[in-house]
Amino acid sequence: MRSPEQISLSRIVECAVSLCVYLVSVVHQTLLRLSNKVPPGKCVVLYYHSVPRQQRRQFARQMDILLRHARPVSLDGDVILPAGVKSVAVTIDDAFENLLENAVPELRRRRIPATIFAISGALGKKFGGDSEPTGRVMSAQQLKNLPQELFTIGSHTVSHPFLPALSREAARRELQESRRQLSELLQREIRLFSFPFGGCTRLLVNLCREVGYRRVFTTLPRFAFDDPCDYIVGRVRVDPTDWPLEFFLKLAGAYRWLPWAFYVKRRILCSEIAKMLFARFNRPTGITIPRAVIQ
Repeated sequence: MRSPEQISLSRIVECAVSLCVYLVSVVHQTLLRLSNKVPPGKCVVLYYHSVPRQQRRQFARQMDILLRHARPVSLDGDVILPAGVKSVAVTIDDAFENLLENAVPELRRRRIPATIFAISGALGKKFGGDSEPTGRVMSAQQLKNLPQELFTIGSHTVSHPFLPALSREAARRELQESRRQLSELLQREIRLFSFPFGGCTRLLVNLCREVGYRRVFTTLPRFAFDDPCDYIVGRVRVDPTDWPLEFFLKLAGAYRWLPWAFYVKRRILCSEIAKMLFARFNRPTGITIPRAVIQ
């Protein structure tokens, strides 16, 4: 586990790199406008987990920043991006009850639509552990009482497992049963799905299609809906405690470089592990390490 100092340094570095990405984007858009070209429309999907009482003011300030710099859009239907317009969608995973007191009123006051991904097997129960916020999940009635013109309900599985670790049959049950349970409890169609812990694979995406989800959401930060028919949509994690600059850069899509950084890190890590394993087994056997493997 990283120390608080390491976490803080990592956060500063990510923010600094994202600021550079944002400045490059501004220059690019300026050049397009000088050439009498309208930049294409862009959309960022944000996702929260919890909004505790002590963070309500920070959340409200973030929603004000959102309205100043982007056009809020609903995910309940096709998302069309007008040229030259920045759009943003708000999503919230887990459906904690504290949202009713702290997030929902701020969203309603500003008429900002949001999608809430609920864990069907945790409705009305305590949920969470050391690695995530602990609290009570909304009941089915509380979800049903949310105004449908602003709030879309999506599925977040039955029990919030890491789906890639399950068998195909168990993963299918989590996907299918959550959709069925929420549909019956709320008396509405459940068309959207969010992967717990971002655990998304090609097999799971195919299963989502089979059980009837119209669109699925991951935790990889990238622009969304460049194609209105996108089935897999990336999202940017935000927290009420984000710095104002940090939140603005996430809103602007400037953290979209992170998937590339994750990919490079995995390649380097796998390469180092391969070198160590081959070196270890090379001593007693005399096996040489193929250059193509360790490069």
